[in-house]
Amino acid sequence: MLKYSALRKIALASLTLLVITVLYSFIWYKESFDRPIWIQILMTICFLMLSINNFKLRKYMMGWIFAGITLTFGISIFWIVVAM
Repeated sequence: MLKYSALRKIALASLTLLVITVLYSFIWYKESFDRPIWIQILMTICFLMLSINNFKLRKYMMGWIFAGITLTFGISIFWIVVAM
């Protein structure tokens, strides 16, 4: 149980740091989804995990919001891969 708690805190800290840096670049540099592909893949995985966790906790509204964000990042990654 302690191992799971430590892993959860690390994941939450990394997701928080990632979201803050992405929001900072969105606002300060006026960037949108024109990010490196590895950041988009990492964010997609994080939002997918958040969505699944919210569905397990029966927080359906937040689950659907994060699922929508996951879909948005998935479409963005798809267009980057197709354009290559």
